[in-house]
Amino acid sequence: MLSQQTITLEGRRAKYWFGGSGKPLVLIHGGLGDVQQHWAPTFEVLSQHFQILAPELPGFGVSAPLPMPSYQNYLNWLQLLLDMLNIGGPLLLMGHSFGAVLGRFFAAENTGYVSRLVLIDGGAVIDAPGCARPLIRLPGISSAIFNVIRARAASADGLKRAIADEKLLTPEFVAKAQAASIGYMAALRQIALTTPPSLRTPTCPTLVIWGEHDRQRSVEYGKQVAAEINGAKFILIPRAAHMPQIEQPEAFHHVVQPFLQSAAG
Repeated sequence: MLSQQTITLEGRRAKYWFGGSGKPLVLIHGGLGDVQQHWAPTFEVLSQHFQILAPELPGFGVSAPLPMPSYQNYLNWLQLLLDMLNIGGPLLLMGHSFGAVLGRFFAAENTGYVSRLVLIDGGAVIDAPGCARPLIRLPGISSAIFNVIRARAASADGLKRAIADEKLLTPEFVAKAQAASIGYMAALRQIALTTPPSLRTPTCPTLVIWGEHDRQRSVEYGKQVAAEINGAKFILIPRAAHMPQIEQPEAFHHVVQPFLQSAAG
């Protein structure tokens, strides 16, 4: 079982889940709910083989938001957490959706520190056009745009686009997704005003996993992510949409576990 810990990082509260034994495996969640909603089956399976660290990103749950959210500041925050917990490399890194983008940037910046990278239904680098940034800077217009995006993504119909098996869309799941969407969209609103890091191509072995029925990010989107990373392997998970790690956990771990364990060889 993993334990939950809360610490102070640069004067701000930060929460994480930690446990298991073996090579360090860092899990970076996306925007659809909390850490446990993203990784509960993975905790159970992979903590038997790896030492897992699953941080709650700033602005989600009880982890205090960054004063100035940007991709680079999220990466700096993650490195500070790893340093504070004395987790050195080489380590394994796995990210989902928004967390996959962060994982891609982190691995690209830390060649040799990340030995294996898994990107789940995410990892595309989106840079807001310069002409759009003045609009995003206007508080009224910006708030309206991102509130509409958040309302659609966290609505019943929006979540059906993310999860193929509607039985998983319990009231608890929906409530967690809607709660997380507030901090997530607030962060994206600020990130859209910044330029993504220039280093964005990992050199470590990379596995891109995609849900066959993902309607938030199409399969073609996933294939493009894999094509942008030299030697990346692309695998579809049948009967899954945007969160294959919880929709089809057995099939997901059947693919992920051997890939991660190959780093020990």
